[in-house]
Parts: sequence; structure tokens; C-alpha cells
Amino acid sequence: MKTTLFSREITYGKKDVAELEAASIKVQLIYDKTLFMLHSHLPKSVWDAWIGVPYNIISSLYKGDNDGGTVFQKWIQGPSGFKCIGCERHCLESTSPPAEIRPSGVQRKYKFHNGIRQSMVLQAVIWSMYENTILFEPFLGGEPFLTEEDLDTISSYFVPTYLSKFPLLERSKPCKEYKDQHIRVYQEWISAPDVVLQWDGGLTEGRWMTGVYMDHARFAGLGPYVKDAKGKRTYMQAFVQ
Repeated sequence: MKTTLFSREITYGKKDVAELEAASIKVQLIYDKTLFMLHSHLPKSVWDAWIGVPYNIISSLYKGDNDGGTVFQKWIQGPSGFKCIGCERHCLESTSPPAEIRPSGVQRKYKFHNGIRQSMVLQAVIWSMYENTILFEPFLGGEPFLTEEDLDTISSYFVPTYLSKFPLLERSKPCKEYKDQHIRVYQEWISAPDVVLQWDGGLTEGRWMTGVYMDHARFAGLGPYVKDAKGKRTYMQAFVQ
């Protein structure tokens, strides 16, 4: 059943906004510390193959410590409540020589990163650690990497995500595949509300998604949007009642 909207406005209840605000901060901290752990332990060749972006650039993607932009978390309000399926932040990696050796008058060149691939890799790593911690916690010595609060957050808000589709096939779970030339990630498909948006710009049909902006690891507002079958987004305004 589709909901028809006649303006580019989405209304959220105060309880939903309060939940998203608290949950998004917890999710962001898990992204942050997992990324730091990967950077500290992975060989450079593996980091380059999985993440593909220098740490000093990608760290701002999750920690929000770059004043040039904010993190955009992607949430779905599905049958079992809000779920975070990933996050992204568009960022630029300089590919030019340092200023001191760059010829005068030569413009700097950049490589664009949309943040989606790195987010999906992190989702898969975090979910794998979650499952293994739950399975082996009685046998782990010392303090596990994921705290009890982390485990509760992942259980409540993360979507099962893997580097292989077989765990989802074994459980007869529908999955969505994300792939590029280097890596494939499989995530359990979560149904989102179907909407038809009728507005001055035309007619848009798709799934209602909720974006959450994070700035310096703080909640910075909602950015709801409708995502059509081709992946195009139509952003809307969020109102709280």
C-alpha cells in the first residue's frame, strides 16, 4: 500500500526524532572506533583494497571532524522500527603534488569519493564482529572490542551485512547486493514505506528513506527523501509534531 504525499514535507513524531537522535550518535561512535581499529591493524595493501581512501580523509567521513561537510546516515523505518543501512559523505582526495613542489599556476587535482563503498565495508566488518562477539563472548578473555552498549545498538539498529551472500541465503533472507570493481557486499533487504510524491515538479514514486545528518559526532538534523527505482533521490523537508 502506497502513501500519497502532496507536498515535499514529511512529518515525524517527537518520539521518533528523539530515538533517531540518540541512536545516530551511538551508531556514529561505533563507525568511528571500528574505522580506527582497522587503520591501526590492517596492512596498507588490505586497507587500500577494502577502503581505498587515506585515513586522514576517510576518518572525517565518520568522525565529522572536517569542517567542510557532515556525515549523512541512511535510515529506514521498517516493520521492526528504525534501521541504519549505512552512511556517506562526499569528500575529495587531493592527487596533486604538495604545494612546495607543485609548479606555479598549476591547479590542484582531486579524486572524488562518495563514501558508499567505505560505508558498506564498515557495515560488513561491524556485523561480523557483532556475530562473533555474541558467539564467543563466554570464551573471550579481557574486555571485548564491542561493549554491551555497542552490542545492544548493533542488535537494535544495524542491518545484517556480509561479504558473501550465503549467510543470507541460508536463512532465506532477501538481500541487496552492492558491488564495484574491487568488492561486493550483501545486505539484508529491509522494506521501506512506499510513497507517491505529487508536487509542482511532477510525480515521484519510490521508497521513503530518512537521512540523518551528523556534525562532529553530533545529531544535526533530518533529511528525508524519496528514492525511486533508479536510485534517484528527491529530498524533502522534515517537520516534527
